[in-house]
Amino acid sequence: MKEMSRMIFNSPLEQVTIDRLPWKWMPTLYLFKGLSYAVLLFTSLVMLKRLGYQNSEITFYIGCTMLPWMFRPVLSIFVHKGYFNKLWILATEMINVICIAAIGYTITQQSWTNYTVLLYVILMGSNVFHDIASDKYTLTSIRCQQVSLLRIFKRLVYRLALLIAVGIVCMVAGNLEVVTRLIRASWSTAYYLLSAFLFVLSIWHVCLLPRFTRSYRERDILLSDMFYACLNTSADLIRTPSSWPGVLFLVCYLLPTNLLLPVSMLFQLDLGSSGGLGLSPQEFGYAYGTVGVFGLLAGDILGIWLVHRYGLKKLLLPMALAILVPSLVFIHLSFALPNNFTWICWCSFIQQLCYGFGSYAYLHFLVYYSEVKRFSTFMLCVALAAVAMAIPFILSGTLQMALGYRRFFMLTALCGVATLTATLLVMSVYRKETF
Repeated sequence: MKEMSRMIFNSPLEQVTIDRLPWKWMPTLYLFKGLSYAVLLFTSLVMLKRLGYQNSEITFYIGCTMLPWMFRPVLSIFVHKGYFNKLWILATEMINVICIAAIGYTITQQSWTNYTVLLYVILMGSNVFHDIASDKYTLTSIRCQQVSLLRIFKRLVYRLALLIAVGIVCMVAGNLEVVTRLIRASWSTAYYLLSAFLFVLSIWHVCLLPRFTRSYRERDILLSDMFYACLNTSADLIRTPSSWPGVLFLVCYLLPTNLLLPVSMLFQLDLGSSGGLGLSPQEFGYAYGTVGVFGLLAGDILGIWLVHRYGLKKLLLPMALAILVPSLVFIHLSFALPNNFTWICWCSFIQQLCYGFGSYAYLHFLVYYSEVKRFSTFMLCVALAAVAMAIPFILSGTLQMALGYRRFFMLTALCGVATLTATLLVMSVYRKETF
């Protein structure tokens, strides 16, 4: 059964033979995937804030749409056969395009909230299938000695997607608000433009994604066998005592960031009378979506280089401390409430730099933790990470409204105790291993 688990739920980070990367379509494939996530988690948050929703409602709606990721291990059994992967990719891409265009249409209508939230749920569910299919399709298409290169490349492309979804789309919507004086129509137009761009990418994939025939190595596996293998893998992960330090790390390491992420964005957009910085969508798009993304990219590159040079084991504690810096930056901003936009941009750069540097430890450990097992637990770890992000995301808005921005940011800083505890536990348990 463990052998079947390894075959069915094989990690997209396993070692394969590399020849070259398919540069014609792979960057756009991951750009499409990154844009779909960024629109859901970032652009939609800004839009709902501009449309007058309370912080608790915004974080609840968006956080709930992240829950389909917890079913990723089960959903992966339906995308198992490699010769159907291109069909899955193209179908889910068209669903994403239609959902984003439909969101642009519904926000101009009366009683649009329920329809928009439903579209967000469909969009995230489609993203899960697209993620599974694209990872498996890429491994079928490339021949690599180390897939770590692909993992780094994906991370950098996702930063580009964040730059487009926040840095460009938010600025376009904000400028349209100034010109038209119509908030809903402005964001509707921005979503239409984004869906058109994604449609062009999907047409590009229709033309360039190679078509694979059924491999002689593939064999039919009953869905019941695959589902039983999934349950067996999950049960073995839970009942093994040596697994719990790693599970605790995956749950607790990013707890301060998962609480801080949505509220920090809302804080920058909220009015000064409510304790926020009062940035316009254009200013937010530049400070967070442009300057901040470059800081995030710099932190990623620094983390990748240092881990490759010295190993994560020596850097884990400094990287965990770096995760706590964004909370301290926002504590400063919530008390100072600066009017100097340049200083706000510098603060955004610093906190994103530290987050990018510290969060790479999470990804690196997730890959290591999945690969040291006798059978692959990668998809289960990804699902666990999604739940660990969704629950704080859902609760963050309610906590902020109860505590206020200043005390909420202090709370996120105190949650750093969980990060440091999980880090020290992992360093103690895995002290004899190299990672």
